[in-house]
Amino acid sequence: MKLERPLLIFDLEATGLSIENARIIEIAAVRLSPGAARTAFQSLVNPEHPIPPEVQEITGITDHDVADAPAFRDLADQLDQLLDNADLAGYNAAGFDVPLLRAEYGRLGRALPGPFDRVVLDSLEILRKHEIRNLSWAHQFYFGTPIRDAHRALADVEATEQILFEQARRYDLGGAPKELVAALRFPFIDSRRKLRYEENEVVVCFGKFAGRSLASIFSEEPSYLDWMVEKLDPEVADIIRVERDALREAKPEPRPAAPRIDPTRKRIG
Repeated sequence: MKLERPLLIFDLEATGLSIENARIIEIAAVRLSPGAARTAFQSLVNPEHPIPPEVQEITGITDHDVADAPAFRDLADQLDQLLDNADLAGYNAAGFDVPLLRAEYGRLGRALPGPFDRVVLDSLEILRKHEIRNLSWAHQFYFGTPIRDAHRALADVEATEQILFEQARRYDLGGAPKELVAALRFPFIDSRRKLRYEENEVVVCFGKFAGRSLASIFSEEPSYLDWMVEKLDPEVADIIRVERDALREAKPEPRPAAPRIDPTRKRIG
């Protein structure tokens, strides 16, 4: 696997699985740069709510552990630097970690930092394509050993990093993260399978325009694309925004009507 820009491999531990209600209690990340530089980050996070007993049992993270930890708002500026110009990667990152991280930023009134065209390279998607198991099984499968300190964020991040590069080696996944993501999802474009490629056009897979290309929707009801950009999941909305803006640029601007001349008006001079 080659890197064309930084890749941030990260994992979140949280108070639950609901994106709307869950709060982060631990975050760990490893930022890999194309020049081989590697930066690691780990922090407990005070969710400012009690951690459910079942989560404490699974993760080993207690209310006492996070009592003096920074809240997410206190870490956001530091996370901005890690997220800057980076693609993202993780285990089930597209389905959980990225939406939860986006939601935490949203609660601060801020957008998730990073490039508009970033991709999320999810080792779970690779696993589902080639194997059907969980992260602990994946580590045992690829390396023959269990994960030490499983269900702690940094241990899971390091296991995911090892698995990603072993998957790339074993399955000959030699492209950049965006190329790997495109190959994994093809003919679909997004992780939720709401958009797909069909004859080199982006086609909608849901709603009243299911089976129609964005180009045909734009020509018939352009305001519907605006609605999708405003209302849909940010991952899908970002793709539609790029396509919509390209369609707008390609559409010729209407020529202004020629001014009407009053033949009775006298010329000056």
